[in-house]
Amino acid sequence: MKVTIQDVANHAGVSIATVSHVLNKTRYVRPELVEQVERAIRETGYVVKKETSHAGLLVGRLSKIAFVIPDLNGTIYGQLVNQITMLLKEQGYTLAIYITNDNLETERNILLSLITDKSIAGIFLAPCRQDDKVYRKIKKSRIPFVCVERGLKDPEIDCVLADNEHAVYLGTRHLINSGHMKIGILLWEKSKITPEEERLNGYIRAMKEHACEINPKYIQYVITGNPNRDNIFELYDGKDCPTAFIACSNTLTHALLHDIDERGLNCPGDVSVIGFGEDAWSDIFNPPLTILAQRIDDMAEKAVDVMMNQIKEIPVERPIKRIPIEFRVRKSTRAVNRGPFGENAITPEQITLTETEALQVKKGNYKVAIAFHSTNTYWTSLQEKAIRDTLEEYNVQVISMMNANFDPKLQIAQLEALRIQKPDAIIGLPVDEHVTASKFKELSNVTKLILIGNLPKGFSPEDYYSCVSVNERENGQNAGVILGEYFKSREYVNIGMLTHGVPFQMTQQRDESAEQVIRENYRNLHIVSKKSFVKIKNAYQACKDMITEHPEIEGLYVSWEGPALEAMRALEELNRTDISIATVDLDVKVATYMSKGKMIRGLSVQKPYEQGQAVAMVTMQALLGKRDFKYVGVQPMRVFPHELAKVWRDVTKTQMPDFEYDGQML
Repeated sequence: MKVTIQDVANHAGVSIATVSHVLNKTRYVRPELVEQVERAIRETGYVVKKETSHAGLLVGRLSKIAFVIPDLNGTIYGQLVNQITMLLKEQGYTLAIYITNDNLETERNILLSLITDKSIAGIFLAPCRQDDKVYRKIKKSRIPFVCVERGLKDPEIDCVLADNEHAVYLGTRHLINSGHMKIGILLWEKSKITPEEERLNGYIRAMKEHACEINPKYIQYVITGNPNRDNIFELYDGKDCPTAFIACSNTLTHALLHDIDERGLNCPGDVSVIGFGEDAWSDIFNPPLTILAQRIDDMAEKAVDVMMNQIKEIPVERPIKRIPIEFRVRKSTRAVNRGPFGENAITPEQITLTETEALQVKKGNYKVAIAFHSTNTYWTSLQEKAIRDTLEEYNVQVISMMNANFDPKLQIAQLEALRIQKPDAIIGLPVDEHVTASKFKELSNVTKLILIGNLPKGFSPEDYYSCVSVNERENGQNAGVILGEYFKSREYVNIGMLTHGVPFQMTQQRDESAEQVIRENYRNLHIVSKKSFVKIKNAYQACKDMITEHPEIEGLYVSWEGPALEAMRALEELNRTDISIATVDLDVKVATYMSKGKMIRGLSVQKPYEQGQAVAMVTMQALLGKRDFKYVGVQPMRVFPHELAKVWRDVTKTQMPDFEYDGQML
């Protein structure tokens, strides 16, 4: 028996389209997949067929298959044409392209002429409408007929469609889980084609499930080819403008990005964007786009398979074939940062002092004390330096700096010592939300209290002047995305999670967000074990126990870099340095591992110096008696190994040490 391209694909464990790309060098294929395919070619004996595969094209009667499409302006139809052309060539057919410009009359004329064309063996169609008499006429003609990308209402007509509704449902849910409540959706034309209707249904389903308002103004139909169209944001005033949009085609994505720039807005700072369709520019756009990517190769492969079955009169089980859409989370979406009482976060850039206020602070001879949970990390030393540098600029004296070394009883004693010194304000990072709560509460009655990260248990908004934190929801999402993107080409990966056992509200939010992203956005990742640690050193044993119980684990989330280093120590002892880790925060040891490609595949990095500056600024506002900056949120950064040197400079304000880089570029 002759070896077919399907045999090679099965042997290599890839799609037919991937084999075609390797054979014809028509698209970039990852080196490891190229090696798999080439090995399969050698082992199956397909090398001989490879040399002669295109020699016997059919000619004359029933030699062509038509593809009737709306246009070639976007990416999807161009990609489908390329893929289907290659796959049909393997079967001996040529592909004839017909363009309707989404005009129903033009489409009717093309289809009627194809029915009578004796060279046409079958018709692929992306229809202009969901129903028309011409489609029923094709069906009656019994010519092989398959709809691709767009479907028809007739349930008996074979269709190969993307899983549009579920994809937009996932995208909308991702934005809701990121804290967005005002979410817009951009569609092409109301109810005339199947994908738009399905995508709208996915949006509505997600919004209803999460009890979010479906404002009719948030559902926009945009004709991108109209040069006189209004800016998408023209419809909104400041209060009702969506904080996020899903654009349901690549041309709509481009229009949205254009209008964001035209309005002087920022993505994702002002508006988060989820695009639709994978374009070459999606991952090089700044910021790289979060997208719902249609699997064009799979769609083309399935369409050709259905067409060949019709030509050979092989019965088809289900008329409608759904191809999953990949959800690729990049950097054009952000988590909306909210404070302990649901308040929107204020950005550090919004905290300023007027000349009069600055002079008032400088003349006040104020004294401030700091009570940290620990000062033994690079992160806390940078934050302390920023606080001191900024306060010193305004003649505010730091009279004491306390390090509790994660001991709540020691912190209580230190806070009592600070109370005796009678500072004008205390900057505190609680070791434990419960144990230290009463002492922090006592201090709130005698001085101005500024908190970092977490509130003590039982605190009300009146008990403190300001809380400054990183966006912990985004911290967790970043770590989850790092694992998801690293393993995205794998079909099944087992994941473990090491989370913080102390019930800090913000740290819990981080851990929960990481888990949510993994479970909801990366269906190939499976969390098989979760263990918690209370003290950093406990992460060592927790990791050892987890890997002993579940040796199948290949990826690991760890709540932050301190316990991650303990986990890596355990993995080294177990000789399991093959396990890939995503965690939070940057320091010298973690950077060393990451720079050498050892275990750490990416970090969500806080900006400790910027956080320290924000703490100092809200402290001075408190000294002036102002409570306007209740919650300040600082955005973290998602960092992969190849970005380490630049991020190190941005975060630490110093040059990165001379690490030898031999890791895998992500």
